[in-house]
Formats: sequence, structure tokens, C-alpha cells
Amino acid sequence: MIAWDDYWKTYVTSKAERWMILERDKIINEYISRIHAKKKKVMEVGCGFGSNLRLIHLQRKDAICYALDFSTRSTLLVRQEISCVVQSYCRSSPFINQSFDLIYSAGLMEHLEESSFLDEMKRILKGGGILITFVPARISLWKLYILLHFRSWKHGFERSYTYQGLHDLFLKNGWQILDIRGIDPFSVNGFVMKLLNISFAPFLKKSFCKSGYTELCVISKKWNSF
Repeated sequence: MIAWDDYWKTYVTSKAERWMILERDKIINEYISRIHAKKKKVMEVGCGFGSNLRLIHLQRKDAICYALDFSTRSTLLVRQEISCVVQSYCRSSPFINQSFDLIYSAGLMEHLEESSFLDEMKRILKGGGILITFVPARISLWKLYILLHFRSWKHGFERSYTYQGLHDLFLKNGWQILDIRGIDPFSVNGFVMKLLNISFAPFLKKSFCKSGYTELCVISKKWNSF
């Protein structure tokens, strides 16, 4: 298990990660724009450094931004720009029922027992609210790296996912699936960016394998009846 306070103390965003952040940003903004409320309540759960939330805060006047993380260091960092920051476990948050229009997480669910996490997100989302979940895909260069290091890589994760596995998981836990997308086929673009410390327009955009990406993103909706 990563010591998250220590991790965020020394965190530096690489050019490869900046590119991934912008790819996530496109998806998150697409679905924020679909919400009809004049002021959309948006939360990043497991916010870490809050990279995407900082972008939303700067870009959108129609979004009220919230952040949640268990790490003391993380919440202190994000609170420098976002006022509504809560330090708490994500599976037992202090928010009242049906608080948010949209919740998203990146690199979080793979560290947790999924059903309890998804139940809590369902509780605090409004009826018809959107949950966007970015998780590691099963087939990628990063997964190979971890396997070659016998799972000792300090930035590793507890599990990775297939397209079909995510589809079944979210249906089983009572979510309406709107879309499942992949970011960075097989990690080729991110791998080259990381290796050479550069950023570029990706030359490989779509995988022939549904699970062959760096990340898979599930866009799901809470049924109005919940």
C-alpha cells in the first residue's frame, strides 16, 4: 500500500500524465455540459493532487467544485485552490443523500472493494446523476511493467479491469451504463511521452481490443428511482 501523504509531498506531474489529465478532462466536461442545472455540483472523489478538478474550477463558471480524499497532504494541496475539500473515507463520506450532479474518480476504485464504493457514490448522487470512473485497463505496457517487477512497483494498483468485467460490475451494482471508453491504446503514446519526457498529438488512437488501453473510463448514471 502506498503511503499517500508521502507520495503527494514529492508529486510532480510528468508530460505524459498532463496529456492523460487533458484526455480525462474532455470526457468530464462533455458530461458536465449535459447537466441542465445552472449550477452543477461536481465532486472529485479520491482527488489526490486534484489536477482535473483544478481545470474544471478554472474553466467552468457553472460548476461548484468539491473534493474528497483520505490523505491529509492531498486535502491541504487541493484546498489552496478549491474551498470545498473534505478529508474522509470515500466509502463512508459525510455528505447527505443526493448531494451531487456528477462525481468522478481517477485511479481510485482499483484500490477498494468495488460494491461498497459504488453504493456510497449512488447514495450521494442525485437521481439521474452521473458517475465517471477511470481505472487501469487489463492490457497495457504499464500492466506488463508491474508484472515484470513482481508487483513490487511502488505506484502499482490492486487490480486492473477488462471492458466486459466493468460492464458486468456496474450492471450488477445497479447502474445504468452510458458508455465505456479507452484512453491511450496499449499505453503506447504515454510510454513514449514518459520515456522521452515529451508531449505530442497521439499517433495511435483506438485499440482493436476493448480492454487494450492505459485506462478504461466507465460513464454511468444513477437511476432516478434510487
